[in-house]
Amino acid sequence: MRTDHPLISTVSPTCRRGGPTLVRREQAPLGRLLPYRRAAGESPPPQPTLNAVRQNGWHLDLGSRGLGDVLLGLAMAQALQETTREQFPQPAYAGPQADLLARCTLPLSVTSTNGPHSIGTETPTPRAFEAVPEIPPTRLDIIDANVVQVHAALPMRYYLDIEQILGTPLGADADPCPQFRATEPAPTPYHVLFVSTTSRPERKDYGIDNFRTIADCLTARRPDAPWQFSLIAAPDRPAPPPVAQIEVIHGPPAVDCLDLFATAELVIGNDTGLTHLAALTARPDGTGPTVVGLYGRHAHTKWVTGSTRHHAVATPFSQLMSIADACPVRDGYDDTTWSTASELRAVPAELIAKFAGQCTGWWDS
Repeated sequence: MRTDHPLISTVSPTCRRGGPTLVRREQAPLGRLLPYRRAAGESPPPQPTLNAVRQNGWHLDLGSRGLGDVLLGLAMAQALQETTREQFPQPAYAGPQADLLARCTLPLSVTSTNGPHSIGTETPTPRAFEAVPEIPPTRLDIIDANVVQVHAALPMRYYLDIEQILGTPLGADADPCPQFRATEPAPTPYHVLFVSTTSRPERKDYGIDNFRTIADCLTARRPDAPWQFSLIAAPDRPAPPPVAQIEVIHGPPAVDCLDLFATAELVIGNDTGLTHLAALTARPDGTGPTVVGLYGRHAHTKWVTGSTRHHAVATPFSQLMSIADACPVRDGYDDTTWSTASELRAVPAELIAKFAGQCTGWWDS
């Protein structure tokens, strides 16, 4: 049996810069075409839902999902608040991350509860919405005869869904998530922070030893730089042993990570909520750290904020999920069927270090 003619070319890890995606139409991933030419200034068809939401308010159920799902789902709250800010200037958040959401740029009142995350107007009969990551598809917007804009990042998928449901144009072209305010005014030069938390450490964790190898690669590229390395370890696992040259921070609350991220020039982390939070962290001057997410099982074009400073390194399986707009959870794919294609720890640390330094501006190639 011949095995030298692969059906796809995703055979090695890839590095992808953050920000808007424009591609030739024949190279676009699978996605749903927007029914209006958004980039050309067209608006979605008007819907009666808009008046109903402005009159009765809205309630967004973010569920009991992990931090990453909640953070990216805030794009829906941003879209709803953008449309109804005159009627309802301060929606209310209730859930277990009240301290964190109090630092959000959405003008929220917050209440700490042990239940699911929700945001909404305090009105008797609000229109109900739900942020379910598996539902919104990649959206394609035709630019011209040869080019399409690909809206694959989950926040923009949510945002465009609300735009169509309400039938009114919204302001963001990409990166619609609200940000989170840090108090640290500036980063420490050459401070690199690793995020080793993840929901599935056996499948989605690059590993502390591999993060240490990235640190070694960065140091070797510029040995005279005043490198400083930190690593955030998961609170639900035993504290890791000391790691040479890396400060280990065990299980900090998400809200405490904001100022940690703000002190870093570069954050490299697993595909997890704290890595997304790093990409949404804003210092007082509006800047934030460069962030490189590491993707093994899930689509690297979907599980990002869409920010120009949120980049990705992806395994071949992650690339396959991006091209097919598929989800191993929703679609029931066992990534081990594809042999080693989703093994995150097989991605060379040298590749990650080189790409991360390029994104941060420490070197050109």
